Amino acid sequence: MDPIDHPTSQYAVKVVEGDIVTGELVRLACERHLMDLETGADRGLYFDCQAASRVLNFSKMICHTTGSMAGKPLALEPWQEFRHGSVFGWKKEESGLRRFQSTYHQVGKKNGKTTDTAVPMLFTQLFDVNPLTGKPEAAPQGYCAATTRDQAGLLFKELKRMIKKSPILPRLMNVWQSEIATPNADGFIKCLSRDGNASDGINPHFAARDEVHRWTDRELAEIVVNSMVSRDQPIDWAITTAGADMVSICGELRGYGEKVLRGDVIDDSFFGYIAEPAEDCDPGDPKNWMMGNPNLGVSFKRENFEQIYNKAVAIQGGMPNFRRLHLNLWTEGAQTWIGRDIWDRGAEPFNPEVLYGRPAWVGIDLSRTTDTTAIVIAVPIDGLVYLISYTFLPAGPKGFIQRAQKENREFVQWRDTGWLEVHKGAAIDEEQIIQRMGWIKDHFDLKEVAYDPWGMSYVAKELDKRHFPMVEHRQGYGSMSNPMKKFEEMTFKNKIRHGGNPVLAWAVSNVHVDMDKAENISPNKKKSTGRIDTAVAAIMALGRALVGEGKRKAREIETV
Repeated sequence: MDPIDHPTSQYAVKVVEGDIVTGELVRLACERHLMDLETGADRGLYFDCQAASRVLNFSKMICHTTGSMAGKPLALEPWQEFRHGSVFGWKKEESGLRRFQSTYHQVGKKNGKTTDTAVPMLFTQLFDVNPLTGKPEAAPQGYCAATTRDQAGLLFKELKRMIKKSPILPRLMNVWQSEIATPNADGFIKCLSRDGNASDGINPHFAARDEVHRWTDRELAEIVVNSMVSRDQPIDWAITTAGADMVSICGELRGYGEKVLRGDVIDDSFFGYIAEPAEDCDPGDPKNWMMGNPNLGVSFKRENFEQIYNKAVAIQGGMPNFRRLHLNLWTEGAQTWIGRDIWDRGAEPFNPEVLYGRPAWVGIDLSRTTDTTAIVIAVPIDGLVYLISYTFLPAGPKGFIQRAQKENREFVQWRDTGWLEVHKGAAIDEEQIIQRMGWIKDHFDLKEVAYDPWGMSYVAKELDKRHFPMVEHRQGYGSMSNPMKKFEEMTFKNKIRHGGNPVLAWAVSNVHVDMDKAENISPNKKKSTGRIDTAVAAIMALGRALVGEGKRKAREIETV
């Protein structure tokens, strides 16, 4: 077969000719491949069609393990054939060894990175031949590497499932709890992480560094890469979605990859595939969706992607994560959460007195000194949630007016119009907070008071003495993620009524959202642009109200 007719090259041709929609950096990777077919021999490089086809054909021995495709053989898409074919097909004329040893693969979330990485990981264990000896690679070591055991275990567990589901691979590999053994080659695959297995003494033939944008440990990265020096043709397979900090290990790799693809740096040992649209692209253009998601329409549906985009448009804080996770664009800097135009849809005034006597849930975010303290009452009625917010601020050591001039001049107007209550002195008057809670208990059917126990010991103890239904509600990912997502959803559906409270609107606009590796979210007070205490109390109150309403409806169904 002529190299230009190989599936690897045919993908490159279609990209360059515009038949396949991609971003600029993927197009440059394809142009590099086609140019090297013409001029690579001058640098001692050639494309081995048979070697490239061998890994592509091997993929058919692997089966999908989840979803509607479970049990069916893996069929690589053209963009995957290009990457695998390139890494395994390009060789050095003098030795026959592989050209590429360092690889960087950046594609959007849900594009099958884990499934895709199983192909080279398993192939290098079973069928990799060392051209210098003409024999299979001796004792190949494969590692699923990440900064945490949990992240490293994601790929490792998927590999074990794939092997078990395959009609052929169980005859060639033994699956154990912490190791996948390849007896005929005396090889193995293990997890490798900074907080788990020791990294000393490793000798990787293939290392999959998963979600590199989360890597903060430079030492682990250097150990993995430097430990490959004794291998003749190892592969460092770095896979990731775009991150939020270019001054990082992953950011450096991404930057280096762009320099190589643009020709600013000549490095024949580096392969890069960076699937992203232009930084200033229209995030609503489906063409740009394709540029960051080469598997769009294959591993996930276009209509589902459109729903994610529509929500990101409505929830301002969702757009940065949409750009990063789904357009595969790097995002940096603090980002707000919910856009004011969306929030203001719930500003229709209402009379709090009409809610007296109804079931209510309260969230308290108590400040000891300088921060605002907030009490928010959530009253659910007929699918809507009404929020009554009280915000308290200590005047400060130099007086309220000076504090307002320094922090937010709106404080004065909010105080004068009754939206902000100012306490004398430099700290919140906790007795006034207790009194306000007593008034709330007298006027509502109080179901729960959600509070963060940090800094709340005295008030919580006093309220507990007075038989308030106190519920601890910490402000980490575990407690805040679901309430925040419900808050987003209710705002998006215009199901929240807040009466146009300007202090609550200000707090919501200040919220910066943090997200962990499992996509749990929480508000980050340090990164937020101003006080967010009233928003935090509102999130807690609404979250507990929805849980309480869910239990009430479940009881009603049981009694029918």
